[in-house]
Amino acid sequence: MEKEMIGKVEVEAKHLLNAYSAVEKARMELYWALNQQIKAGEEPSSILPTDNVETEILNNGEVVKLIIMDYPAKYKVMKDKTRERWINNIMFALRKIKNKVSFDRIFVFVRFYLPVKDTDVDNRDIKFIVEGIKYSGLVPDDIYKYVSFGFDAVFDKVPRTEIYIIKYSKTFPEMLTQILGDL
Repeated sequence: MEKEMIGKVEVEAKHLLNAYSAVEKARMELYWALNQQIKAGEEPSSILPTDNVETEILNNGEVVKLIIMDYPAKYKVMKDKTRERWINNIMFALRKIKNKVSFDRIFVFVRFYLPVKDTDVDNRDIKFIVEGIKYSGLVPDDIYKYVSFGFDAVFDKVPRTEIYIIKYSKTFPEMLTQILGDL
């Protein structure tokens, strides 16, 4: 059995995954049971609101930056359980600023700050991120006519996901270079 070292305690990975899955499943059950607003397409405001997503408009509305103090799950079983949470967090954050920006086409750059070194970055699913952007109404659809994307990851003791939504224009390469240089 695969085992991992956490601090100085050896733990079987399957038990960690099972515990994480159970906690996430319970949280999602509460999320849906107690927040009828979501089913009506409204942001939940009372019990178990969406996560705090920092939103910032940069470069005179050419770039929107989101910071989520989490990162997408690695394993499929967890991706399925966290899908709605990621979509809703991004969708509701962007709906708050949607009337302040205008995009015909976007490039989405995602940087994962992961708490583990040498993680296989392509195991992180950005599908839910792009779907959250689409459902916010920022772009009409997530087909290639409207959305392109790229991503990378770095090790950091403060895990998070930074999402940059960049207006696809003549200045796009310079904006992306600036963002990459700032990271």
